[in-house]
Amino acid sequence: MNQHVDKAMELRNEMPMVNNCAQTIMRVYADELGMNEEQAAAIGCNFGGGMKCGGTCGAITSGLMVLGAMGIDSPKVVGEYRKRMAGMHDGLTDCAALLQENARKGGEKKVHCDNMIKESIELIDELTENK
Repeated sequence: MNQHVDKAMELRNEMPMVNNCAQTIMRVYADELGMNEEQAAAIGCNFGGGMKCGGTCGAITSGLMVLGAMGIDSPKVVGEYRKRMAGMHDGLTDCAALLQENARKGGEKKVHCDNMIKESIELIDELTENK
């Protein structure tokens, strides 16, 4: 694992769990983005649960926010991020659809969301490795 994933899993395993998927990713990168963790969590608060309505997964939207805050706005890189995240999940990117598919396969919600967070962070780190 990497330091970003390790920190994310620490946040996700706090009891009670208070960070949604987007808040977790935003908090992990807070220092690198020039903000404190409280500011980062506030930015991500409305993106968990697919913008609180089952839309695009918060792990994906927060990944795009982190990339943008790091100065990466290239359509090629952003497209690569989205394509690869969708590709790991049969083309699905909406929270509701991802959770339905996970439940259909007998998966647990927290485990699924933690995996989405890990995948997003690993991809962010890969895409920003040379930046």
